[in-house]
Amino acid sequence: MVTSFRLITSITLSAALSAALAGCSDDGGSTSTSEGSDLDTEDTAGTDTETTDDEVGTTADTTDDATTTTDESSTEESTTTDDESTTDDDATTTADDTSEESTTEGDALCGNGILEADEECDDGNTESNDGCLSDCVAASCGDGFINEGVEACDDGVNDGAYGGCMAGCLELAAYCGDAEVNGPESCDDANDDLADGCMDNCEIPSSCLTLIEYDDMLEDGGYMIAPDGYAGEPFEVWCDMVSDGGGYTFLKVSPGAQTFAAGAETECAAWGMQLWIPRSVDHKNAGWAIANDDGIGPDASADYMRILGIYPMTNGATCLSQPMNSDNASCNWRAGDDGPWYVHEVSNITEPNGDNNVTASMYYQWTAEGEISWHNDIAGNGYSSAYFMCDVGDKLP
Repeated sequence: MVTSFRLITSITLSAALSAALAGCSDDGGSTSTSEGSDLDTEDTAGTDTETTDDEVGTTADTTDDATTTTDESSTEESTTTDDESTTDDDATTTADDTSEESTTEGDALCGNGILEADEECDDGNTESNDGCLSDCVAASCGDGFINEGVEACDDGVNDGAYGGCMAGCLELAAYCGDAEVNGPESCDDANDDLADGCMDNCEIPSSCLTLIEYDDMLEDGGYMIAPDGYAGEPFEVWCDMVSDGGGYTFLKVSPGAQTFAAGAETECAAWGMQLWIPRSVDHKNAGWAIANDDGIGPDASADYMRILGIYPMTNGATCLSQPMNSDNASCNWRAGDDGPWYVHEVSNITEPNGDNNVTASMYYQWTAEGEISWHNDIAGNGYSSAYFMCDVGDKLP
């Protein structure tokens, strides 16, 4: 009975399993089950069931793990994406900042020593004589700046005009100091000696006044001049650069014969000058010192002041017992050029008394100190002298 129950039970279970398997078939195919392998089937069925449960558990576990992994991955990706997004924004901001900073620092700056933008050169300085102008343009002939070591000149025109520059900037045009007289020059001795008859501006001085006005630091001494109206070469005169501010011209003349005032005027005129006229006390004193200095002119003699370029205003004019100078309106004498004049301030000399004419000079006698001692007029040609002085007459006190 026991055996029979088992057999029935086994058969029943086998049939049920077959039916179940048949019901799970998609194509409706039949599954044959051998009656001789019931026991094996039973064992197999038990094993399959356990396996299925294990597999289902494993699958579930795997699914849970996958879900967890997926969620975590998604979360991480999401977080990473946000971080990356933030990083991108930062990068954009940084790029913008960098762009602005680059723009600010990158602007071309002439003079920084770096060749930038449209600069032709940049030597890091503001000089314009070193091949690169201060505005970072390369030096060129015609820019008005002398490129040292390359150009000899550059006046911006370079047309060869006097005092300018030749085309090409390699040679100066004619200029004062090139030892050739050209353009407006009256001389050119290529030096700066003002005493040699040609000033460093290439002009011949016409008087001591011309010289002192050109250079007020000049001292007393011999200078070469050529007065206006004189056609010869410059000649030496003595310049008083102190009295009344300086600029008085003296020429001592010793013709070797007695000469009246009219003759002396003619001689002086040949030099472009006139018979000497003392203009002031200081000028008179300077004349006395020069007359008696044998180091000036041909020799020394008080007679260089014996006749002067001072004449009566009219024939027979007097000026006795009163000061003889142009400030005394009652003295009827005058300077030959009608300028200021001075002989003395005394009132004890009773000449000139009127025996004179308008072309005649008195004779003048002086003390050893150069003060007036006596003077007298005379009819006819007046008095004469073997010595006299000439001056240009342009300097006034």
